[in-house]
Amino acid sequence: MVVAEISVEPIGTGSPGIADFVTACVELLENQRDVKFEVTAMGTIIEGERKTVLTLLDRMHEKCLQMGAPRVLTELRIDERVDKSLHISEMERE
Repeated sequence: MVVAEISVEPIGTGSPGIADFVTACVELLENQRDVKFEVTAMGTIIEGERKTVLTLLDRMHEKCLQMGAPRVLTELRIDERVDKSLHISEMERE
């Protein structure tokens, strides 16, 4: 299990607003039963199996391109522990 922070940023859309892109990416997450997620101001926190999270990242990136973004910048940070379970709800926020 991993906890990942993902930020997908469509660039060059001709509009400063990205709400439609965010909504489309969140819908992909809502349709995925085996992950938990939290949308934040700067990205999305996802908890799930590493391969599942990486597949979702690819789908979110691709979705923005399909929606007309000529360029997409995607950032990913992964926290993975093998000594104990890792869950969004238990992570410290400092």
